[in-house]
Amino acid sequence: MQFVRLRARLTYTRSLGMRLRLVHLLPVLAFCCATASEAATYYVRNGGSDSADGRSHATAWASLGKINNHSFSPGDQVLLHEGHRWVGRVELDWAGTSTAHAVLGAYYLDGSTPKRGYRTAPPTIDGEDRLPTESKWTPLVLIRANRVRVENLRVINSEGRGIGAASVSDPEVVGCSVSNIRSGGIHFLKTQGGRAENNRVTRTDAGYPESGGTVDWGAAIAIVTSRSTVIRNNTVAEVWGEGINAHSGSQYTLIERNYVFGARSAGVYSDAAPDTTIRRNIIVGTANSSYWRNGSTVGPGIVLSNEVYHYPAGGGSQDVSIQSKRARIYGNLVANTSEGIGIWGGGFAETSYDDMRIYNNTLVDNTIQVTMSTKPKPGAQFYNNILLSLSGGTTDISGLNLNGMTAKNNYFSKGDPGGGYSSSSNRYTGLELAKMSGWRAVNSPDQVSWRDFVVLSGSPVIGAGSDEPWQASTGDQDYRLDHNKAEFSLPMDMGGLTFATPPGPRPMAPTALSGT
Repeated sequence: MQFVRLRARLTYTRSLGMRLRLVHLLPVLAFCCATASEAATYYVRNGGSDSADGRSHATAWASLGKINNHSFSPGDQVLLHEGHRWVGRVELDWAGTSTAHAVLGAYYLDGSTPKRGYRTAPPTIDGEDRLPTESKWTPLVLIRANRVRVENLRVINSEGRGIGAASVSDPEVVGCSVSNIRSGGIHFLKTQGGRAENNRVTRTDAGYPESGGTVDWGAAIAIVTSRSTVIRNNTVAEVWGEGINAHSGSQYTLIERNYVFGARSAGVYSDAAPDTTIRRNIIVGTANSSYWRNGSTVGPGIVLSNEVYHYPAGGGSQDVSIQSKRARIYGNLVANTSEGIGIWGGGFAETSYDDMRIYNNTLVDNTIQVTMSTKPKPGAQFYNNILLSLSGGTTDISGLNLNGMTAKNNYFSKGDPGGGYSSSSNRYTGLELAKMSGWRAVNSPDQVSWRDFVVLSGSPVIGAGSDEPWQASTGDQDYRLDHNKAEFSLPMDMGGLTFATPPGPRPMAPTALSGT
C-alpha cells in the first residue's frame, strides 16, 4: 500500500534581537507573509517522473509515494490527471489560506495547457477491496487540516470509508464519485462548516451484506459531532446504511436538494442532532429486495430520533438536553419507503421534539406516510402536507396522540384519521398526481423525478394550505419556496410543489467542475 501524507511546510521566523528596530523588521515580516501566500499547483499522472518538479504536465510526478515525501505550503493544489488510476490512501494535512482552500483534485489538457477539472473521467483512487488495512473506519482520502477541498475524484473499493474529514474547519467534498465502500462513503467527524456537494455515493456499507447482516452499518454521508454542515445536491443510490445521517450532537446541519434512492436503513436521519434542516429532497425506495430493511421495502424516508446510546442512560456522555429539537422538514418528496416521515419515540426516555416544523411535504405510497410517536412536541406544527396511500397495505398515519403538536391543512387519502390530526381545513378526496401507480415497481433512480409528484389541475389541495408557513419565513428558512424553489401562490398549496411549478433541475450525478 502506498500511503500518501501531504504535509504543510512550516516557515519559522526567528527573533532578530531586541536591538533590531521595528522599522527594519516590518519588511522582513511582510516578505515572509507574501511568500507563504503564494500557493503552487502540482501535477501527478501515470507515466510521469518522480525526479521531476511536478509543476507542469510535462514534469508531472508519477506516484503517490512522491507526494508522500513532499512538504506542501498552505493553499497548494495537487491535481491528478483525468482518467488515471492510483492504488493507496491520501491524507491531506496541509491547510488552505484565508482566501483559498488547499485542493486535491483533477486536471485535463486543453491543448498542452493543464486545466483544473476533468472532461472525460475523473482520476481514480482505488483500495482494490484490500485497503486500507488499519481499520474499517479508515478512509482512502482523509482531510486533517483546515480549509481543504477534495474535488472531482473517483474513490472506490475501500475496505474502510471513502472520504473523511476529522477535527477540522471548512472541509469540502465536491463533485466526487464514491462507490463500493465497506463503511461510510463521505464522513464528517468533529468538523465546523463542512460541505458535501454534487457528489454521487453508491454501494456504501457493503460490509453489512458481506457479513450476512451481522455488522453495524453507517451512512453514505455522515455528519458526526459536527456543526454547520451543508449536504447539498448529492445523489445517494443503493446503499445498505442510511443515505444521510446527522447524529451525536451535530448542530445546524442543512440537508437540501439531495436525491436518495434505495437506502436500506433510512433515507435521511437526524439522531440526537438539534437544529437540523431537511428540505427539498427526493427520497425514493426500490423494488430491489437487496436493499429492503423489512419484507417489502427500504427503511423510512425521513426520521427524527434520539437513540439512547448517546446519553448516560445508554452508556454515552452527551448532555440530555442535546436532542433532535427545532427540526425543519419541508418541501420533501418521499415515496415507497416504510415510513415517509417517522418521528420516533423509542430509545431515550426523555425525548422531546420541541418547536418542530413539518410543512409542505408530499408523501406517496409509503407503507405508512407518517409515524408519530407520543413523545412531547411542544410548539411543533404539521401543516400543508400530502399523505397519499395508493397500494394495498399502505396507510396514512400511525400514532394519533400529537402531544403538543398542531396539525391542520393536510391531505389524508384514507379519510379523517382522527385524534390531533382532525381539522376542518383538511382535504380527503380527489387528489391526482402526475404518477398515480407503479411506485412500488421502481427499481432505478432514473425512473423517478420531481415531475412525478406534480399535482394535476383540479386537485383539491391547490390553494387549500395554511399561509402560516409563508408568514413565518425567514432568510434561513424560506417556506415560501417549494421543492424547486418556485414561490408558492397565496393561499398556499398543500404538498412540496406549487401547482404552477416551472421546469427545474432534479439533483443529478456530479459533473466535471473547474475552479472553485
